[in-house]
Amino acid sequence: MVTPNNAYTAPINRPGETPVLTLNQVWQGLRRKVRHAEEFVPVIVNCKVVAEERSSTGEEIVTRTVEFSKDVPRGGVPVKEVCHHYAPCRVDFQQEDGSRISNFVSAGPTGAAEDLYLTYVFEWRHPDLEAGSEKTAEVEEEHRKMAKMAVESSIKSIRRLVQEGTIA
Repeated sequence: MVTPNNAYTAPINRPGETPVLTLNQVWQGLRRKVRHAEEFVPVIVNCKVVAEERSSTGEEIVTRTVEFSKDVPRGGVPVKEVCHHYAPCRVDFQQEDGSRISNFVSAGPTGAAEDLYLTYVFEWRHPDLEAGSEKTAEVEEEHRKMAKMAVESSIKSIRRLVQEGTIA
C-alpha cells in the first residue's frame, strides 16, 4: 500500500489577469466545482450529485460520484465522494477508500484580492502499489502533474464563469 501525498498552490490573480477575482467569487466557483467538476478539472469526465444535506453545525455536505478519465491513475471507474464545505475557504472531499482531497483559498500577506491563492492537497491511497517500485514513481509523478493541472484549470474556469456572468 502506497499513499502519495502532494499539494499545489497557485496565485489566483496574477499580474495583468482580469477580472481580478474576489474571495467570494472563488468560493462560489469551488461550490460550483463540487456539482460540476467536469467544468473545472479536465481529467474528470462525469460528475453526479446524489445527496445534499447540512451538518449539525450548518456546513453544506454534498455526496457525489465522479469519474476520472481512463488515462489517469484511478480512472475509468465511478468514485463516490462526500464533500464538506467550510465557507469561505475550504472544501474537503472524502472518498470511500480513504483518499482525501482538500481545496483551500487563502490570503497572502497583504490580504488584498490580488493576493489570493488556491491550494489543492491530495492524499491518494493505492493498495495495489508497492513502495519504491517503478510503477509507484510513475503514479506519484502523474499525481503531481494532475495537482498542478487541477489548480490552474480551476482558476481559469472560475475566471471564465465570472466573465460569462455565471458567477457574480
